[in-house]
Amino acid sequence: MFVRVLGLTVLAACASTAQAVSYDCQKAKTFTEKAICQDPELSALDDELDSSYQAAEARSKNPKALKKQQMKWLSERDTCQTNNCVKKSYQKRIIDLEP
Repeated sequence: MFVRVLGLTVLAACASTAQAVSYDCQKAKTFTEKAICQDPELSALDDELDSSYQAAEARSKNPKALKKQQMKWLSERDTCQTNNCVKKSYQKRIIDLEP
């Protein structure tokens, strides 16, 4: 029982300090940035997308075009006003980056 309670305590502590890889949560300004920093699931998707993007960039024959697509996606993602919208946006972009 103690191990279970300790595990839940650690999980709760981690959840309250979600830190997305792609930017500093102390500087989060937009709804989307704040949502990613506050929601562990969105933060994990941000981390996953960062890895997917890095892999796509490494195998890309046109990194400039990939970066342009990513900037376009970021603009679209930032129109979201709900966590569910952000989640769906990340899930779609991760799929789009797959080989």
